[in-house]
Amino acid sequence: MKTNIYHITHTPTTGSVSLRFWGCNMSCHGCLCKEGIYDHLLKENRFDKLLQAKNTSKPGRLLELDEVLARLDELQPKKIFLTGEEASLDPNYAAITKAFHQRFNCENVLYTNGFKIPEIEDTDAVEVGIKAISEELHQWYTERSVEPIKQNFIRYAHSEVKLTAASILIPGLVEIEEIERIAQFIASVNPDIPYFVLPYFPAGDNNWRKTRPEEVAEAVERVSRYLTNVSGCRGVEQEILYEVERVV
Repeated sequence: MKTNIYHITHTPTTGSVSLRFWGCNMSCHGCLCKEGIYDHLLKENRFDKLLQAKNTSKPGRLLELDEVLARLDELQPKKIFLTGEEASLDPNYAAITKAFHQRFNCENVLYTNGFKIPEIEDTDAVEVGIKAISEELHQWYTERSVEPIKQNFIRYAHSEVKLTAASILIPGLVEIEEIERIAQFIASVNPDIPYFVLPYFPAGDNNWRKTRPEEVAEAVERVSRYLTNVSGCRGVEQEILYEVERVV
């Protein structure tokens, strides 16, 4: 069975693996894949190193499910992250997640932009990356309307999956005020949904600078007025707790 998976990494300390799927239904101007399509937590790809050695060409091939399962047999993962570009677009997403449950009795975690909901019977947790909540800004940045994402987010909140949300604070574009508006939307659904504020690393042909740690801290403080569980990543090397190894 064909999949859209092209890259696998393993974190031995946590017993987790991350699968990257090729293909996306958005065209985000600041997408990190414009700087590199492989896991940026690998030593050779971390943060500023990413800007020195771009690897953005299309993957040489996509993996068969049997091949993925054989590689994961060696690792026996406790948790599998299905990430992107956009994992929800894989036509065989439901079969892939079912196979993981049956083979490894693991937790399947989908990272998604939320524009499409796949079959989630064998998905345990979902993190929706909300780029912006203002329609005009979201439309310009992603070339997609935010409305389907809002509706799908509500559907996820009413499902059995564990739901979290995340947004990237982009200085000069997605400012703290927009992060605050996103938090207000999440709070209108359920104020207990965990929310992560992430830093921006320059990617693509634009002039937005890297987010400063103090800006993330301010955003976390502001949105904590609306949500009960907010955290932020400052985007510094010291926050990398575990080593990540390349599998494929």
